[in-house]
Amino acid sequence: MNEETLDMLQAHGEQLLGVQIEAYHQDDIKGVINKIKTPFTNTKRKYFKQQLKQFIQTMNSNKIYLYTNRLGINYLIFKFKKYKQIYFIGPYIEHRPNEQQCLDILNNLEIERSHIVILKQYLLKIPLCHHVKAKKLCRLAIQFLKNRNTLYEIECIDFNFHMSDAGIAETRDQMDYTLEDLENRYKMENQLLTAVEYGNVHEALAILKHINLSVTGLQRRGDGVSNEQYKAFSLNTLCRKAIEKAGVNLIKIDELSARYAKRINKSKDVQQINEYIQSLIIDYSEAAMKIKANEYSPKISKVIQYIESNLSDHITLKMLAQQVDLAPSYLSRIFNHEIHKSISQFILELRLKKGHDLILRTKMSISEIAQNVGFKEQSYFAQCFKKHYGITPLKFRMEQRGWG
Repeated sequence: MNEETLDMLQAHGEQLLGVQIEAYHQDDIKGVINKIKTPFTNTKRKYFKQQLKQFIQTMNSNKIYLYTNRLGINYLIFKFKKYKQIYFIGPYIEHRPNEQQCLDILNNLEIERSHIVILKQYLLKIPLCHHVKAKKLCRLAIQFLKNRNTLYEIECIDFNFHMSDAGIAETRDQMDYTLEDLENRYKMENQLLTAVEYGNVHEALAILKHINLSVTGLQRRGDGVSNEQYKAFSLNTLCRKAIEKAGVNLIKIDELSARYAKRINKSKDVQQINEYIQSLIIDYSEAAMKIKANEYSPKISKVIQYIESNLSDHITLKMLAQQVDLAPSYLSRIFNHEIHKSISQFILELRLKKGHDLILRTKMSISEIAQNVGFKEQSYFAQCFKKHYGITPLKFRMEQRGWG
């Protein structure tokens, strides 16, 4: 399977339709369950898992399956037998339900009306997409992934094991689902602020895209414009604090903050406000980046910017030397002269500093943080962290939460 092709299709789906394309190995039952679960799905039942597993095993690889759950959420599903992969296009809905329709859904599922807030919060973040467009995306995926122009038949399915009377999740499960969803959003927001503080423009924009997908349709204000303004004002304030921590001059911060506050306040167009948000992220990130760039010579500044932008990847001296067209040995010598430490030591300390910040700001697991800052093994991250800060990452987190 061509992973670049899948990446291209995923980008196409997200950018043009706001719809996700996800691939799962046919044995990854847990992954599939997480894909289709809702706040009202009792995924803990053994019967649920057994029936889902049986469906996946018996799927016809020459068909597209349209699954609409009892909340009205749609998924298009197809199987690539050769690679034992199951593909999901979705979730999506064609129309956003109003208050009465939400109440009708709860009534049909015999769920108390008091749970309407949980239902609305879930439904509001599902992207809007017409069936025709979703089907075109699905057929495009089949054409490029399977290299076939065959027009597959679409079969509507109803998982009779999904959200049956015995399958409605308990109130505690609903709360866990909602809290998990909120925690994921706050985690991404804090990752965004860390990227802005470190001047990582591309990383910040990538995280912003994921945030937008996770809150599609979610509104805190009465209309679309006010909702986007609320989001933009919040990001303006948060980014201001992020670059202040990076050491940007307060006059520069005030100028940036005032400029975007004025633009956001004047705009009455949702698309324009979204463009302001992207521009805001870029300007704040670049302001943080310039602070670091001004400290050193142009060549060393470029090397540092490359390191900070690619911290999660494997970085070698040869790669860095190619970025500034210098011999590796010469770059190593002048870097040591200016920074007063070796390149490898600089990268290690920067990774530990970013890991330290992510532990403080997010609820990411220590394993996730280790990978995010470029450590292949969590154990090695913990070892280096303790040597540098005198405490293990886990104990540091516990102390920050008052558990120590």
